[in-house]
Amino acid sequence: MGREVIITGGRPNPFAAPRLMVGRLLQHRRLVRHLVVRDLKVTYHGTIIGYGWTMLEPLLLTAVYWAVFALLRGNEDPLFVLEILLGVLVYGLFSKTISQTTTGLVTYAGLIKQTSVPREVFLWSGGAFQTLRFFLSCLVIPPTMLVLGVDVEWTILLLPIIAIPTLALGMGLGLIGAVLHTHIRDTAHVVGILTRAGFFLSGVFFGMRHIDPVHHDLFALNPVAILIEMSRSAMTGDTSLLEVEWVARTLIVSATVLVLGAIVFVRREAEAVKHL
Repeated sequence: MGREVIITGGRPNPFAAPRLMVGRLLQHRRLVRHLVVRDLKVTYHGTIIGYGWTMLEPLLLTAVYWAVFALLRGNEDPLFVLEILLGVLVYGLFSKTISQTTTGLVTYAGLIKQTSVPREVFLWSGGAFQTLRFFLSCLVIPPTMLVLGVDVEWTILLLPIIAIPTLALGMGLGLIGAVLHTHIRDTAHVVGILTRAGFFLSGVFFGMRHIDPVHHDLFALNPVAILIEMSRSAMTGDTSLLEVEWVARTLIVSATVLVLGAIVFVRREAEAVKHL
């Protein structure tokens, strides 16, 4: 068993904070894995379908959204159905990661007060759980494409990679939100409102091919929108609507937000725990 890490009230050097967080997570990776498995079992405990809900839930949601946004508009394009499905999956990973991470310290307050386990372990286990659900949900994409008569390209294998920047962006914002939430409990409600608004502003129901090219640069300022577009390009193998500049900026923003989140959390988490 690894040595327990006792977190003091001191604030590490900002440049050392991300490295310190990574070290703690690696040292307690077994606990992270245990928490992920536990969340998976608890979420689907007692259900008839079990883990099948990870695939059935996004399909059912997509069917509802398609009925509202496609059938009522007279648009029965099968590719549009898949675009909505990918939008639901990618945005779901982003929004659920933020929400679960933001409330993580309060949710695990009892354990945090009784153990010397690094607090970020509990938050990252939530992000890992949402990522696992995303991977399982992605399994439904290829058969859905075949059913709808859409060719399956080899680029579909790149789809799981989209989870990396999406998780980074969600975790970075969530780590900052977790610290704020211990001081101001309204933070979770604000995050909920913003993520619901972002659902309609991030291209879940539309994309680059549905809006005027004049607005593409403005739309591309939303990193989540580009992540969704990247997933759609991975599905079709068509990158004609994606600019290298947009993708590079999105990846840089995601990485930067994660680093900033790690710095804020590591330097403020000892103080934040006092408010639990």
